[in-house]
Amino acid sequence: MELLNKLKNEYKSIGNTPLIKMVFEFDGKRKTVYAKQESLNPSGSIKVRPAYQILYDAIESGQLKEGQRVVEVTSGNMGIGLTYLCTRIGNPITILMPKTMSKERIQILRDMGADVVLTNDFLEAFKMEDDYISKGAYPSKQFDNKSNPKAQANTAKEIVEKTTDFDAFISGVGTGGTLMGIGGYLKDNYGKKMLAIDPKESSLLLFGKAQGPHKIQGLSDQIIPGLYDGNKVDEIISISSDDAIVMARRICNEFNIKVGISSGANVLGALISNYDSCATVFADDDKKYLSTDLYNEKITSELVNKVKLIEYSIVK
Repeated sequence: MELLNKLKNEYKSIGNTPLIKMVFEFDGKRKTVYAKQESLNPSGSIKVRPAYQILYDAIESGQLKEGQRVVEVTSGNMGIGLTYLCTRIGNPITILMPKTMSKERIQILRDMGADVVLTNDFLEAFKMEDDYISKGAYPSKQFDNKSNPKAQANTAKEIVEKTTDFDAFISGVGTGGTLMGIGGYLKDNYGKKMLAIDPKESSLLLFGKAQGPHKIQGLSDQIIPGLYDGNKVDEIISISSDDAIVMARRICNEFNIKVGISSGANVLGALISNYDSCATVFADDDKKYLSTDLYNEKITSELVNKVKLIEYSIVK
Protein backbone atom coordinates (compact mmCIF):
# COMPACT_ATOMS: atom_id res chain seq x y z
CA MET A 1 0.00 0.00 0.00
CA GLU A 2 2.88 2.37 0.72
CA LEU A 3 4.22 1.98 -2.83
CA LEU A 4 0.77 2.57 -4.31
CA ASN A 5 0.25 5.64 -2.13
CA LYS A 6 3.55 7.08 -3.33
CA LEU A 7 2.38 6.65 -6.90
CA LYS A 8 -1.06 8.12 -6.23
CA ASN A 9 0.60 11.32 -5.02
CA GLU A 10 1.83 11.91 -8.58
CA TYR A 11 -1.59 11.56 -10.21
CA LYS A 12 -2.82 15.09 -9.49
CA SER A 13 -0.21 16.57 -11.85
CA ILE A 14 -1.09 14.32 -14.80
CA GLY A 15 -3.68 15.14 -17.46
CA ASN A 16 -6.26 17.90 -17.88
CA THR A 17 -4.06 19.43 -20.58
CA PRO A 18 -5.40 22.26 -22.78
CA LEU A 19 -7.38 21.48 -25.92
CA ILE A 20 -6.24 23.69 -28.79
CA LYS A 21 -8.55 24.57 -31.68
CA MET A 22 -6.73 25.32 -34.94
CA VAL A 23 -8.30 26.52 -38.17
CA PHE A 24 -6.55 25.95 -41.49
CA GLU A 25 -7.20 26.45 -45.16
CA PHE A 26 -6.12 23.55 -47.36
CA ASP A 27 -6.91 22.86 -50.98
CA GLY A 28 -9.56 25.57 -50.96
CA LYS A 29 -11.33 24.10 -47.93
CA ARG A 30 -11.56 25.28 -44.34
CA LYS A 31 -10.41 22.59 -41.91
CA THR A 32 -10.52 22.46 -38.10
CA VAL A 33 -8.16 20.43 -35.93
CA TYR A 34 -8.47 20.00 -32.17
CA ALA A 35 -5.30 18.87 -30.36
CA LYS A 36 -4.53 18.05 -26.74
CA GLN A 37 -1.29 19.80 -25.73
CA GLU A 38 0.30 16.83 -23.98
CA SER A 39 3.75 18.38 -23.56
CA LEU A 40 2.33 20.11 -20.48
CA ASN A 41 2.24 16.80 -18.62
CA PRO A 42 4.98 16.48 -15.96
CA SER A 43 7.28 14.25 -18.04
CA GLY A 44 6.72 16.38 -21.14
CA SER A 45 4.56 14.00 -23.15
CA ILE A 46 1.32 12.06 -23.39
CA LYS A 47 3.09 8.85 -22.35
CA VAL A 48 3.10 9.67 -18.64
CA ARG A 49 -0.63 8.87 -18.66
CA PRO A 50 -0.20 5.18 -19.62
CA ALA A 51 3.04 5.02 -17.63
CA TYR A 52 1.06 5.86 -14.50
CA GLN A 53 -1.70 3.36 -15.31
CA ILE A 54 0.78 0.57 -16.11
CA LEU A 55 2.60 1.05 -12.80
CA TYR A 56 -0.64 1.48 -10.84
CA ASP A 57 -2.18 -1.73 -12.18
CA ALA A 58 1.08 -3.65 -11.71
CA ILE A 59 1.42 -2.56 -8.08
CA GLU A 60 -2.26 -3.13 -7.27
CA SER A 61 -2.15 -6.65 -8.74
CA GLY A 62 1.06 -7.51 -6.89
CA GLN A 63 3.17 -7.88 -10.03
CA LEU A 64 5.44 -4.96 -9.12
CA LYS A 65 7.04 -4.85 -5.69
CA GLU A 66 8.86 -2.13 -3.81
CA GLY A 67 12.44 -1.84 -5.08
CA GLN A 68 11.85 -4.18 -8.03
CA ARG A 69 13.46 -3.18 -11.32
CA VAL A 70 11.23 -2.13 -14.23
CA VAL A 71 12.37 -2.79 -17.81
CA GLU A 72 10.91 -1.09 -20.90
CA VAL A 73 11.59 -1.10 -24.64
CA THR A 74 10.92 2.43 -25.88
CA SER A 75 11.65 5.06 -28.50
CA GLY A 76 11.74 7.65 -25.74
CA ASN A 77 8.54 9.16 -24.37
CA MET A 78 7.19 6.12 -22.55
CA GLY A 79 10.63 5.50 -21.11
CA ILE A 80 10.78 9.08 -19.88
CA GLY A 81 7.29 8.82 -18.38
CA LEU A 82 8.08 5.57 -16.59
CA THR A 83 11.43 6.88 -15.37
CA TYR A 84 9.79 10.04 -14.06
CA LEU A 85 7.42 7.96 -11.95
CA CYS A 86 9.81 5.16 -10.99
CA THR A 87 12.33 7.60 -9.53
CA ARG A 88 9.56 9.07 -7.37
CA ILE A 89 8.42 5.74 -5.96
CA GLY A 90 11.95 4.37 -5.59
CA ASN A 91 11.99 1.60 -8.19
CA PRO A 92 15.03 1.29 -10.48
CA ILE A 93 14.39 1.19 -14.23
CA THR A 94 16.26 -0.05 -17.29
CA ILE A 95 15.45 1.46 -20.67
CA LEU A 96 16.22 -0.51 -23.84
CA MET A 97 16.33 1.90 -26.78
CA PRO A 98 17.64 1.84 -30.36
CA LYS A 99 20.76 3.97 -30.74
CA THR A 100 19.11 5.79 -33.66
CA MET A 101 16.84 7.74 -31.31
CA SER A 102 17.66 11.41 -30.74
CA LYS A 103 20.52 12.18 -28.39
CA GLU A 104 18.22 14.43 -26.34
CA ARG A 105 16.00 11.44 -25.46
CA ILE A 106 18.97 9.39 -24.38
CA GLN A 107 20.45 12.22 -22.30
CA ILE A 108 17.13 13.07 -20.63
CA LEU A 109 16.64 9.45 -19.56
CA ARG A 110 20.15 9.19 -18.14
CA ASP A 111 19.83 12.53 -16.34
CA MET A 112 16.56 11.32 -14.80
CA GLY A 113 18.28 8.23 -13.39
CA ALA A 114 17.42 5.47 -15.85
CA ASP A 115 19.87 2.74 -16.79
CA VAL A 116 19.86 3.24 -20.57
CA VAL A 117 21.01 0.37 -22.79
CA LEU A 118 21.31 1.21 -26.49
CA THR A 119 20.57 -1.43 -29.12
CA ASN A 120 20.93 -1.66 -32.89
CA ASP A 121 17.17 -1.70 -33.40
CA PHE A 122 13.87 -2.53 -31.72
CA LEU A 123 14.08 -6.23 -32.53
CA GLU A 124 17.34 -6.51 -30.58
CA ALA A 125 15.82 -4.53 -27.71
CA PHE A 126 12.88 -6.94 -27.44
CA LYS A 127 15.24 -9.92 -27.34
CA MET A 128 17.33 -8.25 -24.63
CA GLU A 129 14.20 -7.56 -22.59
CA ASP A 130 13.78 -11.30 -22.01
CA ASP A 131 17.15 -11.43 -20.20
CA TYR A 132 16.03 -8.77 -17.71
CA ILE A 133 12.71 -10.53 -17.15
CA SER A 134 14.54 -13.79 -16.38
CA LYS A 135 16.49 -11.91 -13.71
CA GLY A 136 13.32 -10.69 -11.97
CA ALA A 137 12.61 -7.34 -13.62
CA TYR A 138 8.99 -6.30 -14.15
CA PRO A 139 8.34 -5.80 -17.90
CA SER A 140 6.02 -2.86 -18.46
CA LYS A 141 5.54 -3.96 -22.11
CA GLN A 142 3.85 -0.84 -23.45
CA PHE A 143 3.19 -2.44 -26.87
CA ASP A 144 0.94 -5.14 -25.38
CA ASN A 145 -0.13 -3.82 -21.97
CA LYS A 146 -3.89 -3.12 -21.87
CA SER A 147 -3.31 -0.51 -19.18
CA ASN A 148 -1.94 1.66 -22.01
CA PRO A 149 -5.21 2.25 -23.93
CA LYS A 150 -7.10 2.13 -20.62
CA ALA A 151 -5.28 5.31 -19.59
CA GLN A 152 -5.94 7.00 -22.92
CA ALA A 153 -9.70 6.47 -22.61
CA ASN A 154 -9.45 9.12 -19.88
CA THR A 155 -7.79 11.46 -22.40
CA ALA A 156 -10.78 10.94 -24.69
CA LYS A 157 -13.12 11.88 -21.85
CA GLU A 158 -11.19 15.12 -21.39
CA ILE A 159 -11.67 15.90 -25.09
CA VAL A 160 -15.45 15.38 -25.10
CA GLU A 161 -15.77 17.47 -21.95
CA LYS A 162 -14.64 20.38 -24.17
CA THR A 163 -16.19 19.48 -27.54
CA THR A 164 -17.70 16.72 -29.65
CA ASP A 165 -17.74 18.94 -32.74
CA PHE A 166 -15.41 16.80 -34.88
CA ASP A 167 -15.79 13.86 -37.25
CA ALA A 168 -12.75 11.70 -36.56
CA PHE A 169 -9.81 11.05 -34.27
CA ILE A 170 -6.40 10.69 -35.91
CA SER A 171 -2.99 9.74 -34.57
CA GLY A 172 0.13 7.80 -35.37
CA VAL A 173 0.73 4.28 -34.13
CA GLY A 174 3.72 3.47 -31.95
CA THR A 175 2.28 1.16 -29.33
CA GLY A 176 -1.27 1.71 -30.55
CA GLY A 177 -2.30 2.85 -27.08
CA THR A 178 -3.17 6.41 -28.06
CA LEU A 179 -5.13 5.50 -31.19
CA MET A 180 -6.95 2.51 -29.70
CA GLY A 181 -7.54 4.19 -26.31
CA ILE A 182 -8.70 7.63 -27.42
CA GLY A 183 -9.98 6.65 -30.86
CA GLY A 184 -11.65 3.50 -29.59
CA TYR A 185 -13.51 5.37 -26.85
CA LEU A 186 -14.67 8.06 -29.28
CA LYS A 187 -15.71 5.49 -31.87
CA ASP A 188 -17.62 3.29 -29.44
CA ASN A 189 -19.34 6.10 -27.53
CA TYR A 190 -19.68 8.94 -30.03
CA GLY A 191 -19.52 7.27 -33.44
CA LYS A 192 -16.34 9.08 -34.47
CA LYS A 193 -14.11 7.70 -37.22
CA MET A 194 -10.66 6.35 -36.35
CA LEU A 195 -7.75 7.30 -38.63
CA ALA A 196 -4.20 5.91 -38.31
CA ILE A 197 -1.04 7.68 -39.46
CA ASP A 198 1.52 5.44 -41.17
CA PRO A 199 5.00 6.83 -42.00
CA LYS A 200 5.17 6.56 -45.80
CA GLU A 201 8.75 5.29 -45.88
CA SER A 202 7.89 2.43 -43.54
CA SER A 203 4.26 1.61 -44.43
CA LEU A 204 4.22 -0.88 -41.56
CA LEU A 205 0.45 -0.74 -41.10
CA LEU A 206 -0.23 -1.14 -44.81
CA PHE A 207 2.11 -4.08 -45.44
CA GLY A 208 2.50 -5.64 -41.98
CA LYS A 209 6.28 -5.32 -42.20
CA ALA A 210 8.41 -2.18 -42.18
CA GLN A 211 9.58 -1.29 -45.69
CA GLY A 212 12.39 1.00 -44.52
CA PRO A 213 13.51 3.62 -41.98
CA HIS A 214 11.69 6.88 -41.36
CA LYS A 215 12.17 10.04 -39.29
CA ILE A 216 8.91 10.26 -37.31
CA GLN A 217 10.27 8.98 -34.00
CA GLY A 218 7.70 7.23 -31.82
CA LEU A 219 5.76 5.75 -34.74
CA SER A 220 6.12 2.47 -36.65
CA ASP A 221 8.63 0.79 -34.33
CA GLN A 222 9.32 -2.21 -36.63
CA ILE A 223 6.47 -4.36 -35.27
CA ILE A 224 2.68 -4.27 -35.42
CA PRO A 225 1.91 -3.75 -31.72
CA GLY A 226 -0.35 -6.21 -29.95
CA LEU A 227 -2.64 -3.36 -28.91
CA TYR A 228 -3.37 -2.34 -32.50
CA ASP A 229 -6.69 -3.56 -33.91
CA GLY A 230 -6.81 -2.85 -37.63
CA ASN A 231 -10.46 -3.90 -37.80
CA LYS A 232 -11.44 -0.81 -35.81
CA VAL A 233 -9.45 1.59 -37.99
CA ASP A 234 -11.50 3.30 -40.70
CA GLU A 235 -8.56 4.57 -42.74
CA ILE A 236 -4.77 4.48 -42.81
CA ILE A 237 -3.17 7.72 -44.01
CA SER A 238 0.44 7.72 -45.22
CA ILE A 239 2.56 10.75 -44.33
CA SER A 240 6.17 11.20 -45.44
CA SER A 241 8.80 12.15 -42.88
CA ASP A 242 9.74 15.39 -44.63
CA ASP A 243 6.11 16.51 -44.90
CA ALA A 244 5.62 15.79 -41.18
CA ILE A 245 8.81 17.69 -40.31
CA VAL A 246 7.83 20.80 -42.27
CA MET A 247 4.28 20.77 -40.86
CA ALA A 248 5.62 20.49 -37.31
CA ARG A 249 8.12 23.27 -37.96
CA ARG A 250 5.38 25.59 -39.25
CA ILE A 251 3.27 24.96 -36.14
CA CYS A 252 6.32 25.71 -33.98
CA ASN A 253 7.25 28.87 -35.87
CA GLU A 254 3.89 30.35 -36.94
CA PHE A 255 1.62 29.39 -34.04
CA ASN A 256 4.48 29.37 -31.51
CA ILE A 257 3.19 26.03 -30.24
CA LYS A 258 6.22 23.81 -29.76
CA VAL A 259 5.55 20.31 -31.06
CA GLY A 260 7.44 17.23 -32.17
CA ILE A 261 7.50 15.61 -35.59
CA SER A 262 4.65 13.16 -34.92
CA SER A 263 2.39 16.11 -34.11
CA GLY A 264 3.12 17.53 -37.55
CA ALA A 265 2.13 14.18 -39.05
CA ASN A 266 -1.11 14.15 -37.03
CA VAL A 267 -2.16 17.61 -38.21
CA LEU A 268 -1.22 17.00 -41.83
CA GLY A 269 -3.08 13.69 -41.78
CA ALA A 270 -6.17 15.51 -40.55
CA LEU A 271 -5.86 18.10 -43.31
CA ILE A 272 -5.53 15.62 -46.18
CA SER A 273 -8.29 13.39 -44.82
CA ASN A 274 -11.82 13.56 -46.16
CA TYR A 275 -13.09 15.09 -42.90
CA ASP A 276 -13.64 18.77 -42.18
CA SER A 277 -12.84 18.43 -38.48
CA CYS A 278 -10.57 16.04 -36.60
CA ALA A 279 -9.31 15.63 -33.06
CA THR A 280 -5.75 14.56 -32.35
CA VAL A 281 -2.89 14.98 -29.87
CA PHE A 282 0.31 16.96 -29.73
CA ALA A 283 2.18 14.11 -28.07
CA ASP A 284 5.20 16.17 -26.97
CA ASP A 285 7.15 19.34 -27.76
CA ASP A 286 10.28 20.07 -29.82
CA LYS A 287 12.91 19.69 -27.08
CA LYS A 288 13.78 16.08 -27.94
CA TYR A 289 14.16 16.86 -31.66
CA LEU A 290 16.70 19.69 -31.71
CA SER A 291 19.42 17.35 -33.03
CA THR A 292 17.09 15.90 -35.69
CA ASP A 293 15.90 17.41 -38.96
CA LEU A 294 13.02 19.26 -37.33
CA TYR A 295 14.69 22.64 -37.82
CA ASN A 296 16.62 21.72 -40.97
CA GLU A 297 15.52 24.49 -43.34
CA LYS A 298 16.82 22.52 -46.33
CA ILE A 299 13.88 20.16 -45.93
CA THR A 300 10.87 21.51 -47.81
CA SER A 301 7.39 20.26 -48.65
CA GLU A 302 5.20 21.23 -51.58
CA LEU A 303 2.24 19.66 -49.78
CA VAL A 304 2.68 21.72 -46.61
CA ASN A 305 3.16 24.86 -48.72
CA LYS A 306 -0.52 24.49 -49.65
CA VAL A 307 -1.52 24.81 -45.99
CA LYS A 308 -2.57 28.19 -44.65
CA LEU A 309 -2.64 28.54 -40.87
CA ILE A 310 -5.51 30.88 -40.02
CA GLU A 311 -5.96 30.95 -36.25
CA TYR A 312 -5.84 29.00 -33.03
CA SER A 313 -7.42 29.29 -29.60
CA ILE A 314 -7.76 27.37 -26.36
CA VAL A 315 -11.12 25.64 -26.00
CA LYS A 316 -12.68 26.76 -22.73
